[in-house]
Amino acid sequence: MYLRPFGSFAAFALSAVVMGGLCAYPGTAFAAGEKDKEALKLHDQAMDEDYLAVEFDKAEKKLKDALKKCGDDGCSPKVLGKLHIALGTVYGGSNKLDKAKEEFVEALKVDPNAALLESFTTPELTKAFEEAKKQAKPSKPSGPSKPPPGGEDGGEDGGEKPGGDLEHTPIAEQAVNTPVPVYLEVGEDVTVEKATLRYKPFGATKWTSLEMQRVGKGWGVEIPCADVTTTGDIKYYIVVTDDSGEQLKAGSQKDPYRVPIKRELEGDEPSLPGKKPPRECKAKEDCPPGLPGCEKTSKEEKRGEKGWGATCEADQECQAGLICQNGQCEEGKREGDETGPQPAGKGKKNIIGVGGQLDLMLISSAENVCSGSNDAYYCFYPGSSDRFFGDPIAAQGTNGIQGGFAPAGGRVFASYDRELVTLGSGALGLGARFGVSFGGHPSSDQQPPNSLHPSMSGFPPIHAEARAWYSFMGSQFEQGQVRPFGFLGVGFAKVSAAVPVTVCDKLQKNGEDKIDPSDDSCPGSTPAVSRDLDAYQISGLNFVSLGAGATYAFTPNFGLTAEVKAMFMVTTFAVVIAPSIGPVFAF
Repeated sequence: MYLRPFGSFAAFALSAVVMGGLCAYPGTAFAAGEKDKEALKLHDQAMDEDYLAVEFDKAEKKLKDALKKCGDDGCSPKVLGKLHIALGTVYGGSNKLDKAKEEFVEALKVDPNAALLESFTTPELTKAFEEAKKQAKPSKPSGPSKPPPGGEDGGEDGGEKPGGDLEHTPIAEQAVNTPVPVYLEVGEDVTVEKATLRYKPFGATKWTSLEMQRVGKGWGVEIPCADVTTTGDIKYYIVVTDDSGEQLKAGSQKDPYRVPIKRELEGDEPSLPGKKPPRECKAKEDCPPGLPGCEKTSKEEKRGEKGWGATCEADQECQAGLICQNGQCEEGKREGDETGPQPAGKGKKNIIGVGGQLDLMLISSAENVCSGSNDAYYCFYPGSSDRFFGDPIAAQGTNGIQGGFAPAGGRVFASYDRELVTLGSGALGLGARFGVSFGGHPSSDQQPPNSLHPSMSGFPPIHAEARAWYSFMGSQFEQGQVRPFGFLGVGFAKVSAAVPVTVCDKLQKNGEDKIDPSDDSCPGSTPAVSRDLDAYQISGLNFVSLGAGATYAFTPNFGLTAEVKAMFMVTTFAVVIAPSIGPVFAF
């Protein structure tokens, strides 16, 4: 009858002993702090983003926020030590070595196994850390000193698969001097804004970043040949930013993925989905200058080491078999790859457009413009197509004009331009314009007094022009860029402009009869009548053009071009200033 109470008491006592033991020993399940995950996320953002971007203030703030979240007992000793080490590293980057040493001391107090971050270590930080070791005294137990499985940092040197938020399978191996393809698929529940590969070649001390590109259902890029020049492991991890700005990772800087680089592959050649296996690049030492068989050194035959998906500005930066298209290395081949110079740059090479042009003629001062003796002028009665065929008398202030600019109509046209080749820092190309003109002198079936313009009723409405141009800052069409250019051209056109003129005519209208002697509206003894006319200066039918302009591309295929040119008209000479503007489309 007394056994049941005794049994209950024994069970209670045993539970108390077990719980007390668990709480007293930090190496058990209760050693992990409840704030570890939040603190480590801030740590990774501070070091992987802000510190690498040399934004030390932002990194310092994030690390201090992480320590504040931890409080007195919210984080494990290992995490606290890691945060203090990182904060000391940031202070070292700002040359605040005294503060750096203070943080190292705090790190060693909470975790005697705390160590400097290998990737960010400098001689100055190493010296400060050694001094901190002498000064630090642990303030509380830090748990077992044996490193966790997989190496001191929790997996970098072990065989376990790296952790992270995203699943990723690396390629098994790659050959020396061959780009390393990296591919990641992300679940449909994540909207990816940007994917970045961060990698470190064997023997390197710093991490390098590459922007990943869309490949099939995922994201991919190739680590270039320049970083695959020796056997050993290439380490990498992937950072994905979603549409909310949150970052997800596959692996991490402390626990990266590894790809062994070997002299010979044991399995199939790796490649990105839907892409050919990357080509092996020749080692730079394989073809030193002057070695027989290495004579081909022309600029167009030299190719870079950037693989598929790498950013570029010219074909020559990409490996053989790839071209620079839309700002990145892609598979393809340009026309004439085997025989001639290559277009280079990110811009489009073909530009078509439409435009409108206004004409301003510089009219010359002249006398006797309505007498029929000056081949460059015709006179018309205002507002009509009736030519003036009178007989002007010599009277002061009549039958002459003063020079100056006058509107001369305009024209609308279609255009085509083609970039041919880069030249210096710019690009050289050819273009053409074809359209119709409006304005000019009135049409008239009456015969003109000269042979240079055989028919007044045939004012040619055609504008045709061929030109050569040079874009001064690279391709003429490139998204988000203003590209100034100059040009020289020749063409076919006719330009006419009118100024008012007064004449004293001794004939009736168009020479029908003599003026009545009683009409004395004009000075002098000869009977004449005063007439207000429009004197048209006629120029053309050919021209040489010289001008400059600029193109701005709003999108990869749409932009706006504006220019101003001087047209030097011949055979009947005149100077015409002609601004124009219009939309353009590139491909």
